[in-house]
Amino acid sequence: MHKLKTVIENRFLPFVEKPLRYSGNELNSQKKDLSQIKLHGVICFPDLYEIGMSHHGLQILYHIVNSNPDWALSRAFAPWQDAEEILRKEDIPLYSLEYYSPLNEADWLGFSVQYELQFTNILNMIDLAGLAVYSKQRGGGDPLIIAGGPCVGNPEPLSPFIDAFVIGDGENAVVEFCSMLERLKQQGASRDEIIKKAAELSGVYVPGNYKTSIVNGFTIPDTNNKNTVNPVKVPELEAKNYPQKPVVPLINVVHHRLAVEVMRGCTRGCRFCSAGMYYRPVRERSCEDIYSQVSDGVASTGWRDVGLLSLSTADYSCFTPLLGAVHTLKDSAQLNVSLPSTRLDALEESQISKLNQISSFSSFTIAPEAASPRLRRVINKDFSDEDIFRTVNFLLERNVQTLKLYFMLGLPTETQSDIDAIVEMIRKISHLMRGYSKRKTLNVALSPFSPKANTPFQWEAMEDVKELQNKGRFIKHSLRGQKNVRVSYREPLITLLETVMARGDRRVGDLVFRGWSNGARFDGWDEMLDMDRWFKAAEIENIDLKRYLSQIDIQQPLPWQAISTGIGKSFLLKERQRSLLEEVTPDCRNGKCFNCGVCSPEIRPLFANTEEQIGLASPLIKRSPNRVRASRFVRAIYRKGDGVRYLGHLDMVEIFHRALIAASVPLVYSQGFNPHPRVSFGPPLPFGVTGESEIFDIEISSDLKSDLLEVNHFLPDDLQIITYQTQAIKPSSLNSSVCAAEYTFFPSQSNTIDDIECSVTNVMDSKELIVRHEKKGKVKVKDIRPLIKGLRVVEENGRVGWLGYLGLAPSATCKPSELLSFLAPDRGFSEFVVTRKKLFLE
Repeated sequence: MHKLKTVIENRFLPFVEKPLRYSGNELNSQKKDLSQIKLHGVICFPDLYEIGMSHHGLQILYHIVNSNPDWALSRAFAPWQDAEEILRKEDIPLYSLEYYSPLNEADWLGFSVQYELQFTNILNMIDLAGLAVYSKQRGGGDPLIIAGGPCVGNPEPLSPFIDAFVIGDGENAVVEFCSMLERLKQQGASRDEIIKKAAELSGVYVPGNYKTSIVNGFTIPDTNNKNTVNPVKVPELEAKNYPQKPVVPLINVVHHRLAVEVMRGCTRGCRFCSAGMYYRPVRERSCEDIYSQVSDGVASTGWRDVGLLSLSTADYSCFTPLLGAVHTLKDSAQLNVSLPSTRLDALEESQISKLNQISSFSSFTIAPEAASPRLRRVINKDFSDEDIFRTVNFLLERNVQTLKLYFMLGLPTETQSDIDAIVEMIRKISHLMRGYSKRKTLNVALSPFSPKANTPFQWEAMEDVKELQNKGRFIKHSLRGQKNVRVSYREPLITLLETVMARGDRRVGDLVFRGWSNGARFDGWDEMLDMDRWFKAAEIENIDLKRYLSQIDIQQPLPWQAISTGIGKSFLLKERQRSLLEEVTPDCRNGKCFNCGVCSPEIRPLFANTEEQIGLASPLIKRSPNRVRASRFVRAIYRKGDGVRYLGHLDMVEIFHRALIAASVPLVYSQGFNPHPRVSFGPPLPFGVTGESEIFDIEISSDLKSDLLEVNHFLPDDLQIITYQTQAIKPSSLNSSVCAAEYTFFPSQSNTIDDIECSVTNVMDSKELIVRHEKKGKVKVKDIRPLIKGLRVVEENGRVGWLGYLGLAPSATCKPSELLSFLAPDRGFSEFVVTRKKLFLE
């Protein structure tokens, strides 16, 4: 493991675009002694780190498994193109972020499948781990590979590659699975025996246990002698399953905030929505639990941004008390709160006003999906045009600058009049906005409809790509005179591939393999999708894509018939019929049960107590930002070690801000709507350079109540405050007073001491050392020789290198890379371990 870590640090991380995607060492990440634990699993997210670390479910599973002292769960993410190329070139296996251990040495790998166009990334990660892609080709010493998430409601396209699927909620399922695997591992059970035993667990589907037959061109698993696999659901969202100390990324991720789940499931019944069906029934958390998790999470991480998550947060029973509680937290802890998912017909005007108080927004998203009332009844979106325009006016009165509208194209029963209705609605809203201000903008997003498994529309066809493109162009052309309107539409070819994966059978698995073999990666990214590659793959595999895009007869056995999400086929058929009759099915939380089939004596809807009021007289967090003048100043010395050597300066500043807030340091804040702590840092370290004695200054409003070194509890291991000094007089600006720095340079490949001494002599005897930099077509010339204050040979821990004193004044700086270009002109900067040992002040 130590050898692999050295290889990763020397031959991989220095050469990738964003090293912190692959380096770990985040705050609250957990590392255990693998030689002492009984079971090691890796949760694999088949997309970039920035997307995977924004997924709340990953944090939950990470917390649950690592809460058991005998188990370890680490993480791995899909590498981007540059990283994959280096991994393959250098023969480096895909590894876990916590331990830098190869994935093929773990006991199990678990893939979280959130989107169909991640399928090729799954195959790529398995291959990069040094494992056979097809499950039937893996041997006894290989880890068990499982998968879960909303996309495994139809697991068939991934069946050739995954040993077992977990259908439903993961909290209890992962504990049952790990307990079973630990027990069988200790008994010396074979891999085949373990897979066979896994099939006995609740909610687990083992595709290898099912024979298949072809019915009307579809490959169907034989369920005659086997029960349908029912989903495993947690009856309530228990507080113990939510991490009080979530892992905090070192770099900005897509949702860079503290995520707090409010509720799970949705009873709105949108007939196109697979997530709404998959996550039924609704289970709400108590307001007190949510409040406590926000408080604890902010206290342990220093986050100031909080996202309250669910499929429709405004449907939460205690939404108004929750807004009041969050408002108190905002005032006491200076938080920014967002509701990533809201429905306009669920929000009352008073709630929007309260929301505006806790999360001042300049933009707001409305998703009518369809512009005509008729088509909204078809898809079960039961609100009127008047509701939409009333909400728009209300938002514009509150100075919202940008409105975003989402519509779907190609919905079942859609006609040209429905398309015309989209144009007309956009024109009316555009006119309303211009009445308030010509500077307000209306962004319109058009997405093609994709029929998904286990929804009332699972039998419907996806509309022809050319027709969808024509509709998008028609809408955009019709609105060309609306100067404040911006229209974008999703490429229908992406939706085509998504639909093939969503309604595919095991033959589609061969298509996925062929597409991946031909270079398909990150297919959900517009710039990465190459449909010619997929059409060619379908031709080679003799697969007719139209079979998965066309309407399916309701009598046709479906590829996913071995799986149940809890929703009965009879209910889906009734909902399909009601859509054709343009009938709305009311929300079952308001009374009548429509017998969807998901409820049972063990699992039923769970709503929060609407009478619940939170005691807010003594908020759990008391850290109002001080905007008074500083009465004390602190100068701190910190170390930035190898584990965070690729951490950018701005990301590092944000990490320190969060740590200081979490440690209750009495910070002074800047003025303005979005105040920031008054903390100033010395000259930034060059990228990839470590520092042993870096400096930053803090302005505080009162004496420190505890040792400033307590801040280290909220910092990554390799980013730590060493010492500090408090003073009453404001010190000189660091950037203006730092004049020089001491650096050491050690080559990754040893040089002889004679070579190093010779290079020192050559540099120091030179009268001038000219460096040329080109920027925006202009060449800048600089002589760095006067800025080299001293240079000599240094020996440290058996290594021989250089020690240099370089000018670091704002207008007279010699960069380490500039000096190395003369000391070792035949080597790149990444081939050296460079450390800034000291900073010198005038």
